[in-house]
Amino acid sequence: MTCFSKAAAGLMAAAVLAAPSAASAHSDPSVKSVRSHARSADKALAVVADKVKDRDQAAAAIAMVRNLRQTQAATREAGRVRGRSDRARALRLVTAQRAANVRRLAEVVDEVSGDVQVDMVAALTSNLTGRERAIAKLTALAPTLPAAAQSGIARAIAAISARGAQDLENMATAARSGRIEAGALPQLQQAMAIASGAMFTGVGQLQQIVGMLPGPAQGPVNDAIARVTGILQGIFGGGGTAGTPGGMPANLPVPANLPIPANLPVPCGLPIPSFLPFAKAC
Repeated sequence: MTCFSKAAAGLMAAAVLAAPSAASAHSDPSVKSVRSHARSADKALAVVADKVKDRDQAAAAIAMVRNLRQTQAATREAGRVRGRSDRARALRLVTAQRAANVRRLAEVVDEVSGDVQVDMVAALTSNLTGRERAIAKLTALAPTLPAAAQSGIARAIAAISARGAQDLENMATAARSGRIEAGALPQLQQAMAIASGAMFTGVGQLQQIVGMLPGPAQGPVNDAIARVTGILQGIFGGGGTAGTPGGMPANLPVPANLPIPANLPVPCGLPIPSFLPFAKAC
């Protein structure tokens, strides 16, 4: 990226950040307003991918800022939605958007460089953290909701946990590519540790929810638990093949001293790898 491009990206990013917050347009937050922000975030995310493909890092940086602002606006709106059922729907939208952000950014992080790469890794980490916070809130809401809503939450958590294997593979591939710069690598490794922990957390959250459901509804959720557990065993227990979504190489570059929330509901009995800080919990 040229100095001119860096300056242009900085000025455009500053202009976007200085714009009035989109969230302020909604005095009465609703599922509809959250969905509106999520759609805008998704459109900006598509632009990020397109501009990275076109090697236009300045434009990709601006689209990434728009995606961030709209995702944050959706998150704020979801926190203000009234009514447990509506709030759960709003949180599911936020969770899905942050999961989409993680997936797309992890795919292209090794295709950018310089300050844009550092910012993209920071966005990746922020979205991973935000996604897990939204899932934790959904899990806390689950006992107060009808069985059908609880089943929907469980399916959403299962889908995200299952996709986490590919996200982790993409990040590991980027870390091994030699294209991640020194200023971005430590935070990418932190993102990998968070993503690893999130998969185990997802199983724990599913286990929390399944006991709340009536008998007929427990079957699909137990199937989801088995599916995600199988993926984890494939990644960390030697059951997968390196280079595929179901398997990870043994030399996953995640240092053991990276910060992981201490209150993770870690499900024991799984092959939790020793490099994860919460492995000692079991």
